[in-house]
Amino acid sequence: MIRKIAWQQLWSKPLTTTLLLLVMALAVALSVLVVSLGSGLQRGLIAATEPFTLLVGSPGSSQQFVLNTVFLQDKPLANLPYTEVDQLRHKTKLVKQAIPLAFGDSIQGYRLVGTEPEIFTIRPSSNQPEWLRIAEGRPFNAPFEAVIGEDVAKQTGLKVGDTFYSTHGTLAKGKAHEDHPFTVVGLLANTNGPYNQAVLTSIESIWDLHAKGHSHNIATTSSNISTTSNNIPTASDNITATGETNSPQAQAKGDVTAIMIEPVGFGQAYTLASLYVNRKDAQLVFPAQVITQLFNLMGRGEKLWQPIGYLLIALAMLVVLVTAYLATLNRLRDYAILKALGATQKQLYSILGQQTAYIISLGAFIGWVLGFGTYLGIAHWLNASSAISMPPSLSLASIQLTLLCIVVGVVFGLLPILAFHRKAKQLHDVMN
Repeated sequence: MIRKIAWQQLWSKPLTTTLLLLVMALAVALSVLVVSLGSGLQRGLIAATEPFTLLVGSPGSSQQFVLNTVFLQDKPLANLPYTEVDQLRHKTKLVKQAIPLAFGDSIQGYRLVGTEPEIFTIRPSSNQPEWLRIAEGRPFNAPFEAVIGEDVAKQTGLKVGDTFYSTHGTLAKGKAHEDHPFTVVGLLANTNGPYNQAVLTSIESIWDLHAKGHSHNIATTSSNISTTSNNIPTASDNITATGETNSPQAQAKGDVTAIMIEPVGFGQAYTLASLYVNRKDAQLVFPAQVITQLFNLMGRGEKLWQPIGYLLIALAMLVVLVTAYLATLNRLRDYAILKALGATQKQLYSILGQQTAYIISLGAFIGWVLGFGTYLGIAHWLNASSAISMPPSLSLASIQLTLLCIVVGVVFGLLPILAFHRKAKQLHDVMN
């Protein structure tokens, strides 16, 4: 009965109650969103780097290198000769696998990745399945055969047996290589990462597009053959054909944009890294380490926005409590009527306490739902735009934050009760 009276009296003034709930909900939602985004984005980015234990590429920004190679974003750095791959493969005591990657073209904005069939054997860890698994069809085994990611298949409508033309650069509207059609021979299963938006083909296809396709089958020696996208040269297009060929059919080895390395072990990875410390023509990076460094930089910013988040919650609590106090004073007449009808002082306190608890708890719950729902929306958008998979699982920190808001709010909710007690006592003294 007391609960019913408290609930009905609370909604006797719907505008005030709705305002209280809205203020509380928005403060909690903002805090939950920030906490969930930080946690989810970090887990999503680190998960995307798991197949890339080590990367070797030309000197430059390590962040740009990782963004391009792992996340298929940003512009590629310059290229390395294929001899770098051969040299790494000869270090059998240190290197288990060395797989070249070559970038430069795209299909409707999706990156074309030239590589070798060994990429389909990579596992993020020994107890996990292959990173790139064929859902339909087969891996490529000849030039101008392609295996497309799940998102590419959905957005382009391509299926096994279809053909397409690649375009220069990464823009959806580039100049097409209409003399070199690709044939889709396989579809990738969901990778839960950026390579859902990749088009994998043999590295010879990339070399052929940027060498033979623009030199009319005339062999070149260490010459950079550049292509442009909208007249803007990119480093990824400087893929060269080296050596001499005796016939138009001979395929000379060209350059690579990056080299994926699976080391023999943890210690061997750091031994490899030491070999590149003093090199001016190449760099070796740990992608997971680069992402961690980025989050450390974000952590410095976190020290700034965390107090702001706590301040918002504190202000929301203050607004709720002040409004609850004013609402309590406005209801003194109602409480006097209830007391005249036989309600005890304890029951009146219970009604007031339950009303404050309803506002704090319901506002915090609505805020958590709103904040986590917004996080899921951003995660979906980020997955669709960049294929970065942010886990939809509940963040423990967001739950703890919401519960903390409820506990603190209920504790401070005793203040209106104390204020009511004083006002009620004053009225009692006046009446007597």
